Amino acid sequence: MDDARRVFLDLDKYNRLLQRLSADAYARPTRPPVLTLTLAATGRRIGEVLSLRARDVDFEKSAATWRIEKKMRGDYYVTLPIPRRLTDVMQKYVTWNAVSDLLFPVSRTQAYYDVKKTLKQYGLVAWRPHDLRHAFILKALLETRSIELVRRYTQHASYSELLEYAMIVGLELDKPPFEI
Repeated sequence: MDDARRVFLDLDKYNRLLQRLSADAYARPTRPPVLTLTLAATGRRIGEVLSLRARDVDFEKSAATWRIEKKMRGDYYVTLPIPRRLTDVMQKYVTWNAVSDLLFPVSRTQAYYDVKKTLKQYGLVAWRPHDLRHAFILKALLETRSIELVRRYTQHASYSELLEYAMIVGLELDKPPFEI
């Protein structure tokens, strides 16, 4: 991350966002909160979420097939599990909004605006949509303790590329990695 764009990714705020946003998006399944929740709960890139179609989500198995960006070949797809709560929100969103094709049929600019506005509503004013990917990866690394699992889930080409996401300002060494 460049020095001018360092953001303190507070995982407590990220966890609160996931909890509040999933409840709010389920209660009122409109595009901005569902789009933001999808980014936050999956760690996908904004373009990958914008290319998601209703037929790409398996509501029974709680999985989604994503078109992956940043791969050398043009059409690269991977099916990955998604959180059950997100599946429920998506299913309600598809039903309530009569979605038959693209889940979020908007431009990248509009999607960016929707997510920024939603993040601001939840008190994350300095966060960008891509910061949700950073927070997801950091949380996944801390919770799974498996670099390979997180690398495969996020579809990074290398460990070094993935670990750049873990270099976050504000994660200070205030306690040892484990106690004896």
